[in-house]
Amino acid sequence: MADIAQLLAAGDTVNTTDLMLARCDGEVLKGANDYTFIKTPSAALLATIDRQTLLTQLGVAFGKTLDTKSWRDTAAKSMSDITGTKIDISGTFAPRGKDDMCGYMAGVLHYDTPGISYDQPIAVCITAVGGRVLSIFRAGTKTDEAGILSLMRETRAIAQTIKSP
Repeated sequence: MADIAQLLAAGDTVNTTDLMLARCDGEVLKGANDYTFIKTPSAALLATIDRQTLLTQLGVAFGKTLDTKSWRDTAAKSMSDITGTKIDISGTFAPRGKDDMCGYMAGVLHYDTPGISYDQPIAVCITAVGGRVLSIFRAGTKTDEAGILSLMRETRAIAQTIKSP
């Protein structure tokens, strides 16, 4: 998974990868995998914001239709550039509400490459800890609604364990 982690981090041109976790007991699958990333949006690296203010600001953005196609196209181009292979990303990744801890985005991304096509369920908790904006990404292997909701709960649980120094 170390090579995959490095590839995924290098392909993300809008976030700084703070941490990647992969299951030691799981095999690397040719397709959807189970992993966790914690990232900081590059544009927010020097920003200081408390959680409540961030969630209030997310509420405004989450109330509108977000252009996730643009985000998917940027991610696909970055991954294609890094791998030298054409990668297309489509899917249903979109805002899924917020609570007192996180603003959530979740869905199933479909990856299409010359060698393989697969669906990757993913959930993201956007939060702030110690004034720093963090995005906690959980990817899994169950593409149904129950699997997605489980990933969303896991992102929240991870966010609750992060303490500021």
